[in-house]
Amino acid sequence: MQKTDNEEFKTIYRPPYSADASVCAKMLNKYYDARKNGEIVDVVTLTEPYNVIGSYAFDSCHTKELTLPDTVARLNHFAFADCKTLKKITLGKGIEKCGEDLTFRSNVQEIVWTKPIGEDVDDALSSLLYGLIQEESTIFYRTDEIQLNKGRMFLKTGEAQKTFLLTYNGRSIRLPKHINNYINMFVIQDMVLAALTSDRKEISRSLSYRLIFGTLQDFQNKANVALELYLLEGSSDAKKYLQNNAAKIAKAFAEGGDDVALSKFVTLGLMDAEALLHTLPIAQEKGLPTSIAYLLEEMRKYSLRLPDALEI
Repeated sequence: MQKTDNEEFKTIYRPPYSADASVCAKMLNKYYDARKNGEIVDVVTLTEPYNVIGSYAFDSCHTKELTLPDTVARLNHFAFADCKTLKKITLGKGIEKCGEDLTFRSNVQEIVWTKPIGEDVDDALSSLLYGLIQEESTIFYRTDEIQLNKGRMFLKTGEAQKTFLLTYNGRSIRLPKHINNYINMFVIQDMVLAALTSDRKEISRSLSYRLIFGTLQDFQNKANVALELYLLEGSSDAKKYLQNNAAKIAKAFAEGGDDVALSKFVTLGLMDAEALLHTLPIAQEKGLPTSIAYLLEEMRKYSLRLPDALEI
């Protein structure tokens, strides 16, 4: 088995990468064996005294919730990569260091931190944040066109795509998966402390999300995050951003021919008269019947008359 920095550490490696794959397979059979039968085990709690979660240890695991023991001190990079069904990870109190891209190509909804948090963000929690949040420059877009694919998926499923919950002692804060650059990580860390440990009234939840929203710059990322912060957390700053950019967002959904996402966006009531008039002809051209119906309904609220060319 590959050595760790401390030879006494017991490390989990994903089979078959471990020299002792049989041991790993036995320990992980709750979801690796279940996967063979097309089953998904809802909750897995590791009880073995492992100290390190190796790189790709849980790659492609089929479980929904995972709880790690207090003996785990380190999470290596890509530890939970490609876990399509994994939604919640509870970390033990022994965490000391986390690697990068912990949840790469996964869509984990919530991380539960149990290690006591002091007056400052310690190295362990800081490394976790760096392991879960990347810079916007790492986002890959297949085209220069504004598509907002993650926003579409969120509107359809209600499941966050560009944010995650960090929970501690029953308190939580929603954080973006990408920020403009790591210079802004100090803002994230301050807001984590304020939300999870501080009782200071001057740092309200609304202010926290305003400052977090300010760490975003890329339009597609910011629009996707805004949808989630508004609908899941009620952020007024996110709502204002969506209102100011409603025409651009609706156009992306309409030109993508996504009737479900566009219709759901229209029903949020964020579009002004100009945005509605701008979006309707695109929806007609793309043949989006549900969206057209909701657009017309919203237009009636403004007492708008359709241009002759758009009469239905």
